[in-house]
Formats: sequence, structure tokens, C-alpha cells
Amino acid sequence: MALIESYREPFCIDRWEGSIVTADGTDHSPYHAVGPKPVRAVSRRGVVPQGYISLGEADAACRRAGKRICTTAQWLAACTGGGDSPRTYPYGAKAVPGACNTQRPIHPSSLVHGQRKEDAVSLNDPRLNQQPQTLARTGEFARCVTPEGVHDLHGNLLEWTRGERPLLMGGHYLDGKQHGAGCTYVTDAHDDQYHDFSTGFRCCRPADAAQREASSTVAAAEMLAPAPAASAGPDVPRDPSSMRSFVDARGRLPQLSPPGYAESNAACPVDMLRVQGIRCASPVQRCLRWLPRRSGGQKIACAEFAARSVCKGLKYRMDYCIDRYEFTPPGYTYPITHVNWTEAQNLCAAMDKRLCFEDEWEFACEGPQALPYPYGYVRDANRCNHDFPESELVATDGAFIDRRVRADALPECKSPFGVLNLVGNVDEWTTRRAAEPGKRAVLRGGWWLIGRNRCRAATANHGEVYAGMQTGFRCCRAVRK
Repeated sequence: MALIESYREPFCIDRWEGSIVTADGTDHSPYHAVGPKPVRAVSRRGVVPQGYISLGEADAACRRAGKRICTTAQWLAACTGGGDSPRTYPYGAKAVPGACNTQRPIHPSSLVHGQRKEDAVSLNDPRLNQQPQTLARTGEFARCVTPEGVHDLHGNLLEWTRGERPLLMGGHYLDGKQHGAGCTYVTDAHDDQYHDFSTGFRCCRPADAAQREASSTVAAAEMLAPAPAASAGPDVPRDPSSMRSFVDARGRLPQLSPPGYAESNAACPVDMLRVQGIRCASPVQRCLRWLPRRSGGQKIACAEFAARSVCKGLKYRMDYCIDRYEFTPPGYTYPITHVNWTEAQNLCAAMDKRLCFEDEWEFACEGPQALPYPYGYVRDANRCNHDFPESELVATDGAFIDRRVRADALPECKSPFGVLNLVGNVDEWTTRRAAEPGKRAVLRGGWWLIGRNRCRAATANHGEVYAGMQTGFRCCRAVRK
């Protein structure tokens, strides 16, 4: 959630239009009505938001998440910024064509039914929002965002608010002008049980003192849920002074010593997990659909793989120890970066470990099932810190934005062996077996950019002395017998 302090009582608001999950945590289809199901609201970047929902259903879903539907006044404060000079649009005073999803050319009813229909049954047809060039994924329109980081308040879906009467705010993908410009767009023609393809929601909640205090620090970035958020920029220290860091590629490297073992007969040190099982050397992983590009170019990442990887290659047993987390030295809050392959190897050696070999890192990520992603077959940037578009990588002054999160901040970014953050967050150095010097260094897992954020992808073109603002590592070692 994002903190809004301009309102008379500071509050938090979901950064993205709402989605819902069922009682067991599985996703509810955003294309079908909710009805009486006991669903819970979630707010996630890069997903299709929930349409076909009434105010009553949306408020119940928010309450199950410990929140409430936003009041009309709260919603307006988040969209306009409040104060003496309110914005007309989430991003500023003047309209920017194409910034928000408000100009789709054809009513989806014409595509589905062959003619424009306005009856309740037709307007709730689940096929409507599945037509091309209709409903966008949350955050897909990168410019449709407030300075506080709240996305899609204008366009995409109408959003329910509560006040003296039910209101639908902000416009939708077919219209952002008919009932007011930008933040002032309002529809008051429906009761709290109405829903159709255009009705959506997001939740709010009061801000407590800790949240208000944190809003002035970098820690506020981590409080924005559910996807990892940016820091305030390179002027805000996020790593120890004079040490190797995101902003200091020549700072001192930490002094390290080997970790202990929890028990005298433990196979791995206390900060490592044991990985053992049968690995498939060459699985077949078939992509069913691609992630939409948020920048130039064509296909870049698979959004969903076929639900079972088929092993076509050799199988062999593996048994070793691997760090549970990306390496975060003592005194650091975030994983260390700007480390090259040789430095990473030396730091591991100081802890009586070594850099992981490629196949070790890979098996720890995908498990015996050869999963494309550590958590399964469907790409989910809400579990792991990745899929920020290129437009959100660099600040206005040209400096890279530090979008690291703490190594333990994303508990659902977990592999079948319990290893965390193997994809996204920071790139991780590994060693290519039997490669000659100069060609041993391989980066795995990707970082917060859209791209190489799965278990089998690799970058081998940087070399052993390359150190980037995104390059980190984790270590492996043999099991103690």
C-alpha cells in the first residue's frame, strides 16, 4: 500500500486495482462475478484486476484483508494529491494521451455479441474483458501513476468508493471523459449490488504511527505491498558507509568468517539448506503465453509454461548445501551488490564455502520437477522481486533506482527446497563447470528488470571482472559427512 499524508487523516491505499483470492489462497478468475463466495482482496502488480464486482462484494473482500473500501474523499485525495493545488489527473494537471487505459476503440460487447448490448446478462459476460485491447494488467500503463506510487486510478476499471451513496470513480478503458476529467470522473447511477465488466475496486486502511514515521525513510519502500518498491534514490544510504554497495563500486569488502553448525552432526551450516534429489539435465519446458512487453521489442519472458516439464535428458543425483538467502553481510540490510565473480568466490572461501556451480544453483531453484519458476509454472512478480519495466529503472537525474528488498522480505519467493529469492532481486554469480578461465562466470536468476527471471535462464557474456549495481551472489559447499 502507499501512504497518503495529504488527507486530514493519513491513510494507506492499495497501489494497484484489486484482485481477489479464495479461502484457500487460490486466485479467483477476474473475468467472473464474485457472488457470495468468502473471498479476500489482494493488490498485485502485473495481473488482470477483478472486474464484475459489486460494492458490497468488494467491501467484504477488503474487510477480510484487514482493510475497507476507500471512502470517496480518500480516493480523491490519493488521485488528486489534495492540498491547495490538486491534480486533475493522477500524474499531473494536464491530460497526456495514452498515459492511462481510457481510449480502447471498440466496445467488447460488439466483439462478443456482434452488436452493442446493455442488459445485465450481456454486460457480465466473462468474455468481455478477455477481448484484445480491453482490460490491461495492473501497472501496464506505466505513466498512469501518482507521485506516491498509486497506479491506474484513471481508466482501466471503474473503482467503487463509499460515502453518502455508492460511487464509481476514475473512468474505465472505454471512457475517461464522459462523466468528468481524470480524477473527477464519477458515476452515481448504480446501487451497491450492481456489477458489470467495468466495475473494479481497491482498498484503504488507516495509517498507524509507524507507517507515518517510515514514510520519510527508505524503509517505506518495503512497506508498499505487494511488489517490491523503489528507494528514494542514490542519495539515501541503504548500505554501510565506505563499504561495497549499490552506489559505491569501489568500497571495502566485508571481513568474514565461517558460520557454525546448529548441531554437531548437522550436514550444513546454520545459514545453509541441504539440497538433495534427482536432477534432470535437459527438461522440455513449453511456453503457453508470453508476458506483454512494457518496453520496446518483442517476446521477452514466458508468462505461463505447460504444467509439467518433461525430462528428455540424463538424470543424476545431487547432494550439497546452499545459502538460504542471497548473501547479505553482517551490518547490511540488503544483499550486497557491485561484486564481481572473483570477489564473490573469495568471499565464499572466507566462509569455508565456494560459489555454486550452475547446475547446483539451477537444481536448488527448480527442484526434481524441473519447475520453470521456483514457485511453479506461472510467472508471478508478486512473489519475487522482478518485472519492473525499463521505464522504472532510472530516476529523473539518470541514476539507477535501487529496487533491492531484504533477502527475507518475500517468503513466497521460495523454491521446493525452501531456498529464497533465487529469481529476481539481485543477479547471482555462479561457476560454469569445466570452463576455461575467463569463461567461468555466469549470472543466474536475474534481477528486478523484466527478463531472465527463471530457473533455467543464464547470462554468460559479462566476464569474471564485471561488477554491476545488480550483481550479488550466494554460496554452496559440500555436505559435511
